[in-house]
Amino acid sequence: MSEHIPEASEFRQRIMREDDLLHTRTIVFLVTNGLLMTAVGISDDFAFRLVISILGIMVTISWMILSWQNWNVIKQLTIEYRKHYSENHIENVVQKAMLKPGWKRPTDLIAKPIPIMFLITWIALLLIHSLKLL
Repeated sequence: MSEHIPEASEFRQRIMREDDLLHTRTIVFLVTNGLLMTAVGISDDFAFRLVISILGIMVTISWMILSWQNWNVIKQLTIEYRKHYSENHIENVVQKAMLKPGWKRPTDLIAKPIPIMFLITWIALLLIHSLKLL
């Protein structure tokens, strides 16, 4: 039995859907993190800052899990697309303009380093506020 290979447009539509989902989630998490950072910045209560820092860590870990899932789906779809439709001239031009390997896209920046930077910031704030309470 032969494997059904989806049309190129089906691959592209699903990649775009996952990319849109990643961007929407990123906006929600950036706004949430921004509000939490603002709460930490305007509060004089170190215990409150500690609680907000813990909440920030939890929100950021959720963001990391969801964004990494989206990133992995986009990566796998792009690899499969290129395997079956390597003759697509437009895609080849785009891939030449990208970093190697060709599935590396701005999505990588959104899905990985940015959430990690937020997590490091929240952990640092947690440690700072924990030490001030002692």
